[in-house]
Amino acid sequence: MDTARYRAFLTAAETGSIRNAAEVLGYTSSGVSQLIKSLEEDLHLTLFLRGKKGVTLTSSGQMIFPAIQKLVSQENHLLQLAADLNGTVLGTVNVDTYHSLASAWMPDIISAFQQIYPEVRINLFEGTQQDIVDRLLSGRTDVAIFNDSAMTGKYDWIPLKDDPMLAVVPITHPMAQEKVFPVEKFEGERFIMPEHGYDYDVMRILAPYKIKPDIYLSTFDSYIVLEMVEKELGISMVNGACMKDKEKEGKLRALPLDPPDSLEMGIAVMSLKDAAPAVLKFIEYTQEIIEKM
Repeated sequence: MDTARYRAFLTAAETGSIRNAAEVLGYTSSGVSQLIKSLEEDLHLTLFLRGKKGVTLTSSGQMIFPAIQKLVSQENHLLQLAADLNGTVLGTVNVDTYHSLASAWMPDIISAFQQIYPEVRINLFEGTQQDIVDRLLSGRTDVAIFNDSAMTGKYDWIPLKDDPMLAVVPITHPMAQEKVFPVEKFEGERFIMPEHGYDYDVMRILAPYKIKPDIYLSTFDSYIVLEMVEKELGISMVNGACMKDKEKEGKLRALPLDPPDSLEMGIAVMSLKDAAPAVLKFIEYTQEIIEKM
């Protein structure tokens, strides 16, 4: 099997650089350049625009990217199946999740998994709910760990645990010493919105109260949200995993909502039936670790 040219193309496209692709693949820069040049010659296409700052896909490169990605994915699946038949598990698992879960959950999951399967490489990606769904549906991600409130139904879903939604306020806020935060109290407060201006779950919770938050700032990074709350720039609403040890610093408080609400965190995979052995093992270990948390 000779897919080195395809892997060089994909890695250069993903990293935006021949040099970076060479580092990832363990080749020289000239070696990667030759592989890509050979592919371009066989296809009679120019796949990259080359510049001082790196490479970007041409329109032709963008059009063939999904096909090459699928081809390499199929080869990976084949190699993993062969390894499984030989009693070993190897390959690469691309995992996508929220920034908060990447920090709160993934170190324990990946550490436990790689102690048993050191030959499996894990690539970890982070993004918003929409980013994660897009990468999963396009085949760039094997496993997505998140909450899909919209539940597209286009993939298999494995529930993991419910993560409570919390109101987050600076320690100086009048509600900071309360035990719960009534949802209607968000009315009139300056609000720091996750997900760059529109968080589906935040809006879902506020909608029955006809509250339109006074959005002062927005960012997809939940930890930046918390930093902004600490600086008394507003209040916010986040899921429990975001709060890992943050209250210990004494600069903010996280309060359960009244009435309570939570997110169903789970694992999405395009097809459990067709998933590679390494992917199935990763899912199995993820379930085991989360059950213990």
